[in-house]
Amino acid sequence: MLFFNSITNLFSNQQFKCESYEYDDETNSKIFRVESMQETRAVRCPLCGGKVHIQGNPTIKLRDMPVEPGTPLKLRVRFHRYECQSCGNTFNEDIDLKYPGTRVTWKAALWIKALLKLNMTVKAVSLLTDIHWGTISKIHKELMDDELEKRKAKLETDGYKPKHLAVDEFAIHKGHTYATCVMDLDEGDVLWVGKGRAINDFRKFFEEIDMKYLAEVEAVAMDMNASYNRLVEEYLPHAAIVYDRYHMQAQYGKEVLGSVRLEEAARHQKFANEIESQITKDMDKATVKELRNKAKSERKLYRKLKKSRWNILKKSTNLSEDSAEDLADILDDHKALSICYAMKEEMCGLFELSNPVLAEIMWEEWFTVAKESGIPQLEKFAKLKEKRLHGLIAHATHPINTGKLEGFNNKIKVAKRIGYGYRNDDYFFALVKYISLPQNRKK
Repeated sequence: MLFFNSITNLFSNQQFKCESYEYDDETNSKIFRVESMQETRAVRCPLCGGKVHIQGNPTIKLRDMPVEPGTPLKLRVRFHRYECQSCGNTFNEDIDLKYPGTRVTWKAALWIKALLKLNMTVKAVSLLTDIHWGTISKIHKELMDDELEKRKAKLETDGYKPKHLAVDEFAIHKGHTYATCVMDLDEGDVLWVGKGRAINDFRKFFEEIDMKYLAEVEAVAMDMNASYNRLVEEYLPHAAIVYDRYHMQAQYGKEVLGSVRLEEAARHQKFANEIESQITKDMDKATVKELRNKAKSERKLYRKLKKSRWNILKKSTNLSEDSAEDLADILDDHKALSICYAMKEEMCGLFELSNPVLAEIMWEEWFTVAKESGIPQLEKFAKLKEKRLHGLIAHATHPINTGKLEGFNNKIKVAKRIGYGYRNDDYFFALVKYISLPQNRKK
């Protein structure tokens, strides 16, 4: 048999020889029995260099790549256990064909790495090779660590140091379990991932990374999480803190525009109910018809406001002609909402400024007008965000944001769905850093 002969020749070229071959009907697998041919006189004790004799001949079971789909290939390798005649030390013969730390052959490990590089899942590789997923995960972890070390060595050789960072959180499990992620915005590499989002969780980033590598960081983009900015100020006092414009705009859309819009809509709904409650059986038809028309008009305004969410959140330049007309009608009839919308448009314009002196003046004016607007939601928002004024002004000097990291979070979600979640956080965090490498970003 050609295949059997090739296997025999393969082992004969090492210190092992394939002595027999059999097929196991129960497990539907092919089994090769391999014997060690190493001469005892050529072996010396690793401790004292003395002569040894064979103490025993134990057997180890290894998995190899299957000969054909659905037919696992197993090796029963019989090796020597030696005992030193001088010092009594016992040790096992080296099994060169065994991949370190596993019960698979080197050939199988190389195939597994190749399949994983093709973006196959651990489960798919396990089903194809009939090798336990835990073994494949271990090999995958070694593969990822090796690639990450190569990337780190290359950047060090090039003398590269990051200048702009972004920090954000993402969910890793159900039940509000989060992890914090730090990305190099210039290269797109994830520098660190750690479980939790509290201040002590994020502190581990600065404790685990080489601070010399961060010596040239100019700015760090983040949302307005208190723990992030406090630690950046502590460990990177030379770096500017830039608060992310999209988090700012999203919060404004939810806490101000959304709240005011729903409040106005609820007022129309309430007014319509009050009008209908005034209708009695004693009223003449004309009065009843007039009241019902008023109630109908209020309900129409209610529905119009409820459907206007996205038109209000969009930039005015991105609206279609019909949407712009509908929005103009709504704003004309609702003064508070009109003021909040105008403030939103002005706030978006402030993030386009490139002069920090002008940005400071304009932001201070914006907060002053907001606090004097008489609109509770807008006043509350301005009082809270004014405390972060320096981080908003810094955007004029360092126009960065967490957009790239937010986009990468979607890739993390895809990885979680493909793996149906991960029980080993270290493995998952290594995977997050691995998929951020340049060669993996387009997969």
